[in-house]
Amino acid sequence: MVRPGIVLPLALTLFESYAAIVPCLYARPRAPVSAEMEIAIPRFAQVFMAAGDRFLAADMGGFRALVASTENMTSGNYRILGIVQSDISWFNPAHEDNYYIAAAILPWNGELEAAQTILKAANDARPFDWQPAFYYAFDAIHFLKNPADGARWLQIAATHTRVEIEKIQLQQVAALWAGKGDDLESAIRMHRAMARETKHRSFANFLEKRAQRLENLLALQRAVDGFVERTGQKLTDIQQLVDSGTVSAIPPDPFGMLYIINESGKPEAVQPHANNYGSVP
Repeated sequence: MVRPGIVLPLALTLFESYAAIVPCLYARPRAPVSAEMEIAIPRFAQVFMAAGDRFLAADMGGFRALVASTENMTSGNYRILGIVQSDISWFNPAHEDNYYIAAAILPWNGELEAAQTILKAANDARPFDWQPAFYYAFDAIHFLKNPADGARWLQIAATHTRVEIEKIQLQQVAALWAGKGDDLESAIRMHRAMARETKHRSFANFLEKRAQRLENLLALQRAVDGFVERTGQKLTDIQQLVDSGTVSAIPPDPFGMLYIINESGKPEAVQPHANNYGSVP
């Protein structure tokens, strides 16, 4: 038993020892900060260390991912981080910090597949949260260059919010992305379905106009393909479709834009004052 009178001197001695040792410890060479991502621990071992609690195992993995510094990470370290975060998602797919970190770090450092797996699991486990589907959609269009898949996931995100303005905003972006894909027929069907489902008449009218534009562009593209196949010539001016008798007239754009043939030989809608290109709704 320690006598009361010795407690304070002992505490002071320990503190002085600590104060003397710490500078020496900081002066010693240290391993790179990415050392915490050198290995991936098997899942059964993680659960064992968490006393059989998979949620605790997820939290422990989450702490490991949170303290990892990305400053000195190599591609190998990011691969391990992807595994660590995939394990967390397997233990607890609803883990919020985990999907945030996955969205912010993994796809930008070569671990897109791991990020998408984590975000999909979070979307399934968090039906009240629109953000996992939104990040999944962003990765689809930004990294995979797949606007159709991105639009589909934005629609999923829209179903996960109870805020009406957020729902409309997500649907608007989904409509925009769908129109940028190569599958215009699917984009048209998606616009019409969204127009039927929305409660707002003005937004439904907007979607109907977008669908009409896509139908015009699809018809013009088919006319262009027929012209090239029949004449063997590259189309440079959309008026050639009328002059050659391929179409009777160029359809009017529902938003008042003009249809042209772009440098890739495809029909495109542009601002009336633009010579060749311009932004459209």
